[in-house]
Amino acid sequence: MTGAAPRVSVIIPTWNGRALLRAALVSLRAQTFRDFETVVVDNGSRDGTVEMLRAEYPDVIVVAFAENRGFAVAVNAGLRAARGSYLVLLNNDVEAEAQWLEAIVGVLDARRDVGSVASKMVSLRDPSLLDSAGAAMGLFAYDIGRGERDGPRFSAGREILCPCAGAGAYRSELFDAVGQFDEAFFAWFEDVELGIRAQLAGFKCWFEPSARVRHHGHATASFLSTPKTVYTVRNALLLFLQTMPLRRLLPWAPVMLVWPFLDPIFSGRPAGATISGWLKFWPLVPHALAARRRNYAARRVSVSRVTALLEDPRPDFGRAMRLLLARLRGAGSEAPA
Repeated sequence: MTGAAPRVSVIIPTWNGRALLRAALVSLRAQTFRDFETVVVDNGSRDGTVEMLRAEYPDVIVVAFAENRGFAVAVNAGLRAARGSYLVLLNNDVEAEAQWLEAIVGVLDARRDVGSVASKMVSLRDPSLLDSAGAAMGLFAYDIGRGERDGPRFSAGREILCPCAGAGAYRSELFDAVGQFDEAFFAWFEDVELGIRAQLAGFKCWFEPSARVRHHGHATASFLSTPKTVYTVRNALLLFLQTMPLRRLLPWAPVMLVWPFLDPIFSGRPAGATISGWLKFWPLVPHALAARRRNYAARRVSVSRVTALLEDPRPDFGRAMRLLLARLRGAGSEAPA
């Protein structure tokens, strides 16, 4: 590849989402900030995605796998192919508003203490509804503001735990310092694991409300509802063990280990899938412990600084227990006499 390296690389992982991807690429063509390249990593699509890219978007860098190797592997391949000093991730079912990249670059240019930027993700169907204002974690990782109405709470920039990788930006130095996404996760929660790893190394994250994108809403993942449950349960346990400070890990570990057996009662998710996720977690315990030792040995900030960015788990735990008890009482009242 010839020519000067662009300042920004936008990396889009995709799997059987040709129409969605085309809309995402159209939105990138309308960006007010122009010094960027686009890297698409195709995870073994069978819908003609690669052929569409080569015919309609010859300027896009294409990395193609023969099979679906997961989000983390795909993104890491895109990071290796990218040349920008700012590395921006975008899901294939996201359409960026015209000033999205300009807003991200503005933050990273102005604030050297910020290593990553979280976008404001809103629903494409109803842009007044939030999909994500970055990611947070109590006992479990979640998207800040999901399902809430946009408003003053989400109108000011602030420091948060980490971006949602569906529309997140990172300095290349962050990956140089802490490594890429953990491929053991395959998909789901790998962005939060990376975010906590980066926080331990001293890289702050900033939520920038003017960096707006519109999200179709789990359009690709909807094809994988049962596997998604298995991975999210497995990865929630993996994330908790791999990243949480001891002051949270030790008292809350029993709750986390029991949760997959209780979750189907109040979430409606299939018990077979949640228990499968629990079983698939155990072979990864040695990996999680080794990663944990590396991450905490390499930390550059106090553990208390990272803990301050975590959410208090007690309110969520209390709500879950109240719902569980209500469901159990309801089931008992419906039992035959």
